[in-house]
Amino acid sequence: MKKKIGAILSTLFVISILLTFQASIAKSYSGEDLSIRSQGVKNVIVLIGDGMSVGQVEITKLCYGHLNMEDLTYGGYELTDSLSGPVTDSAAAGTAIATGFKTYNGMISTVKVGDKLVNVSTLLELAKYSGKATGLVTTTRITHATPAVFASHVEDRDMEKEIAKQLIKEKVNVLFGGGKKKFDSDTLKLAEKMGYKVVYTKKDLESVDGNYVLGLFSDSHMPYVLDRDEDTVGLLDMTKKAIKLLEKDPDGFFLMVEGGRIDHACHANDVASVVAETKEFDDVVGYCLDYARKNKDTLVIVLADHETGGLGVGIDYGDPIDEDRILSIKASTGKMAKEIKNGADPKEVIKKYTGIDLTDEEVKKIKEALEAEKSGKKYALGNAIAEIISEKVGVGFVSHKHTGNPVPILAYGPGAEYFRGFRHHVDTSKEVADIMLFGGKKRVSINGIGVIKGDANGNYRIDLDDAYITLNYYVGKMALNGDERRLDMDNNGIIDYKDVAIIMEMAES
Repeated sequence: MKKKIGAILSTLFVISILLTFQASIAKSYSGEDLSIRSQGVKNVIVLIGDGMSVGQVEITKLCYGHLNMEDLTYGGYELTDSLSGPVTDSAAAGTAIATGFKTYNGMISTVKVGDKLVNVSTLLELAKYSGKATGLVTTTRITHATPAVFASHVEDRDMEKEIAKQLIKEKVNVLFGGGKKKFDSDTLKLAEKMGYKVVYTKKDLESVDGNYVLGLFSDSHMPYVLDRDEDTVGLLDMTKKAIKLLEKDPDGFFLMVEGGRIDHACHANDVASVVAETKEFDDVVGYCLDYARKNKDTLVIVLADHETGGLGVGIDYGDPIDEDRILSIKASTGKMAKEIKNGADPKEVIKKYTGIDLTDEEVKKIKEALEAEKSGKKYALGNAIAEIISEKVGVGFVSHKHTGNPVPILAYGPGAEYFRGFRHHVDTSKEVADIMLFGGKKRVSINGIGVIKGDANGNYRIDLDDAYITLNYYVGKMALNGDERRLDMDNNGIIDYKDVAIIMEMAES
């Protein structure tokens, strides 16, 4: 009996010591100074074609033939619904990809916990915890929803000036895109103070070097591919430079590249721009795929946040798609509309950029749209031009908005085999985190959460198995009960990547 009492007391003593130890350590991790050792893949490249689903890929393939996307070894489909419903926006979809959490449309890497707004840690922040260099590249404003979700936390995606400040404070090594007008003088001074080299031109991009580089190549979004000149920075230019800068880090890098204007072209139902933007994105896929072939410790993921426009390839049985006419179009519908609004003759503008001779009925349609736009109906003129072109080339759109259609996911490199079948963005996010931290191959025994904070398998010690279990079974959840609260290491009401990092550092210390 005395032996049993002694054993119980000894066990209780050990538990009390561990509880005190882990509580003091967890308290010290309320800041951002985490440092963990990744045991997984060295480099992660996430390529997001905003608004791109199978229709956008198919029409681009019909126009250009074989695409680089076809050469990735594994694929599946992503479900994209958010807490707002079956149709997401880029903020909620991007948050799901970046954090493993569903949230409401418009929210940037934040979730509601009761009446509180809570920041959710991201894949980019997790990569930083493990010592990797980080980068964000886009053809939209760098403060737009998709890049924003990886390195900022706000309740409303329109808070772009605040997002700009947070991107700098997060010290992302490479930030390339448009959006200069969202960086006020104070934010630019902050960037310079924090060691950023700030560049604005293609020439500057080619020559710049350093650990922190901010490239703002347009006041707002980058011009469409069809509207660029030789001095315009392209997505491939930015991607090549970003990798060159990031690969110097011996611990590897995390890079997100967004073909952001595919989405805008789909909103406009501008099929020629859809093809041009998707082709540019595919060129980037090809470059990153070649890089991964040469650097075997690189995982490349290609996906979309959602579909836009409901693009259908072919609008009647047996009607051919006029690929040659699509490829002959030399400007976006937005550029054509601008020239017509400035007084140019509609027939001459459309003929100059598309080779299409408008009928009298089509001219009337364009003039009616021009009057509607003058009366406040935004985009009416561009939409009318796009509708005429779509009918001529044999494609159709069902909407100018997002749809709830699934989107493709493709993968190449270590762990690519795990990205198969139907899944949701939140599942893909956790899979990327697993491969980055553990190589995707760790297997553990699960016996239930223990009494010690951070002990996910109930063995009275904190080790990497606890971090693995927390990542794969609990990230994305609210900490609602006693067990889950013991995995909420920073006590903010959710279980996210930061909690996983805290457990990892406890295990390693």
